[in-house]
Amino acid sequence: MISDKLYTLLQSIGGIVWEADVNMQQFAFMSDRVQPVLGFSPEVWTMSPDFWESRIHPDDRQVIADYRNLKNLPPKSYVFEFKVIKADGHIAWIKDSVIVIYEDGQPSMLNGLMRDNTLTERLRAQERLESDMLRLNSDLAVPLSEVVSCYLQGLEALFPKLRCAVQRIKNGRFMDGISPSLPDSYVNSIFGLPIGELEGSCGAAASLKQQIIVSDIETDPRWKNYISLAREYNFRACWSTPVINAEGEIMATLAMYYSEPKTPQEEEMRMMERATALLRIILENRQKTEIISEANLLMLQSQELAHFGNWRWDVQHDVVTWSPALYTIYGLDAQTFKATFAGYQELLHPEDRDQVRQCIENVLKTKEDAEFVERIIRPGGEIRYLRSWAKLKSDAQGHPLEMIGACLDVTESVNQTEAIEQQNKLLAEIGEQNARMLTTLHALEQSQADNTKMMQVVAHDLRNPIGAIKMTASALLARPGRVEKERRLLEIIQRSATNSLDLVNDLLQMQGRPEDLKKEPVELSAMLYHCTDLLRHQAEAKKQRFSLQVVPVIILSSREKLWRVISNLVSNAIKFSPHDTAINIILETVPGYAIIAVEDQGIGIPADMKDSIFGMFPGSQRVGTSGEPSFGLGLAICYQIVEAHGGKIWFESQLGKGTTFFVQLPVQ
Repeated sequence: MISDKLYTLLQSIGGIVWEADVNMQQFAFMSDRVQPVLGFSPEVWTMSPDFWESRIHPDDRQVIADYRNLKNLPPKSYVFEFKVIKADGHIAWIKDSVIVIYEDGQPSMLNGLMRDNTLTERLRAQERLESDMLRLNSDLAVPLSEVVSCYLQGLEALFPKLRCAVQRIKNGRFMDGISPSLPDSYVNSIFGLPIGELEGSCGAAASLKQQIIVSDIETDPRWKNYISLAREYNFRACWSTPVINAEGEIMATLAMYYSEPKTPQEEEMRMMERATALLRIILENRQKTEIISEANLLMLQSQELAHFGNWRWDVQHDVVTWSPALYTIYGLDAQTFKATFAGYQELLHPEDRDQVRQCIENVLKTKEDAEFVERIIRPGGEIRYLRSWAKLKSDAQGHPLEMIGACLDVTESVNQTEAIEQQNKLLAEIGEQNARMLTTLHALEQSQADNTKMMQVVAHDLRNPIGAIKMTASALLARPGRVEKERRLLEIIQRSATNSLDLVNDLLQMQGRPEDLKKEPVELSAMLYHCTDLLRHQAEAKKQRFSLQVVPVIILSSREKLWRVISNLVSNAIKFSPHDTAINIILETVPGYAIIAVEDQGIGIPADMKDSIFGMFPGSQRVGTSGEPSFGLGLAICYQIVEAHGGKIWFESQLGKGTTFFVQLPVQ
């Protein structure tokens, strides 16, 4: 029998103290700590043979044999980790330290100390799940619905009894829904419904752009119009969080359903916050990718409609690449004709070959751009007239690397024999087309991947989501205990994100003429909260803290351009501040104006840079406190945007102590 003092001592230990036979079939003792951890009283464990075995999670059944094999192993302490199904059906991760008790040299009993490791293991499992989803999302061949469904399925595995759904939103209505566990009939029944404060948890979350917790659907007025639907599918609780992009637009809602009334605990609140952040990255990444793909498709279609094609000639390796529209102009099939420089010359009209060859040789020799008219002969004998351009790109030593060019099919204009007035009109149209094509050619020179100036803006805006992916991968990679396979995957993600950032950085150039501002009412405090939410991972990677002191202010402005100003200023504060410092963001009003202040405790601005800080490429760009690159564009862009809004931007700085940037905007 256990003495009263020993019994009291065992009950006071933080973990669950137990004693059982060597086959783990009958427990002789179980401390009271088991009740709050697993939900069963000690009496159930000691009076029910094989009770322990019945509660082991199906995925961890092997641990039963491992325990029973202890009697055959050397006498020492052993540690086991496994999952247990609690009384309420949830899962608990247990870490158990076990020793074998010997009598007369023979194993007679097992003693152990179980500790609840659920919080740590669930966090690790969620990190692994997020890592897998980022890797899966990087493969654009995998549909978005499959990526989201896999992620939700992983969350449901971590939180039994939970059923998840992501409902995408467009034009104030629910569109396609994604759920691994909810019936299709329920998901389809939501399609097309409007959002609104009384339109269920998701409708209210989307309308108010804030998290909505409905712990009991039966008594919540937001579910009054849908109470019969909830009863049909046995829903009693629904928590919904909006997924909002960098521009403050609602993209989707993340919903958590339970079959009994339930209020989220701290761990579940953290899970929803992390899940929403990851979904924002996934959805926004796919959204940006779709924009780029659509832009490329429009460019190809425009070339085809305008009978305009482009080409690229790798001079050193004699490799020629044609656009699809150029094959159409030549009347050739890309599958059967291999483009080469010699092959191109064979397609020229015999009378034009020497002229064109001399023109190309002159470009190689003088490195000057060329414009010329050439005739080609299609396979069927048809002659076409092309107006062509050629431009050479060389290395630092002046050696030719590649020649890029474009061709416009002007056959119809050449063959026209109408009146002089019609000819003059046609020539004017051709001149306008030539100007547009030359602009396109100049864009091709600046970047092989960019075909339009719009791509510069896209490239600049992609830096934050790609940077968030890189920071997420880096944070996951820094955590100890990674298996080699996980580490390799994280390194691939990190390396891919780094390469993508390098590519985006190469695409960023000085902007051209400013666009007309399209102003709309903007709530500044909400935009500040959204910005810090998006950049929080970057700040947390450097152990930095955000502090917001804001008041509600609505101004008329371009939402997209004003977002760029705030994002640049907060990103710079993160970049040029050391670890474990605070970044203060203040929004206040004075008569007729709203003033935003972004204050950091960073490295400050040297005196010799203060006069040029708002210029394009202001002297030598400085790297951030963790080696982050600087491009010299952000503050110049901020200055142009603020000036266009009729506002002012200035700063106060002390070297080594920090900088505060101020933005003053008119309140109308």
